Amino acid sequence: MPAIRSTLITTLVATLCLLQGCAFAVGAAAGGAAGYMLKDKGYTVQSPVTHEHR
Repeated sequence: MPAIRSTLITTLVATLCLLQGCAFAVGAAAGGAAGYMLKDKGYTVQSPVTHEHR
């Protein structure tokens, strides 16, 4: 029984670590897509965000 519990805990921890990496990749992709959409509308993504009038 302890071997099964240990295996389940190890699998759970490994899965959680993998999901955190996926969440970071999804967030980075969403940020990149938002940057492209803002660029099309005339915004420049800098600090601070500005809007160029065309």
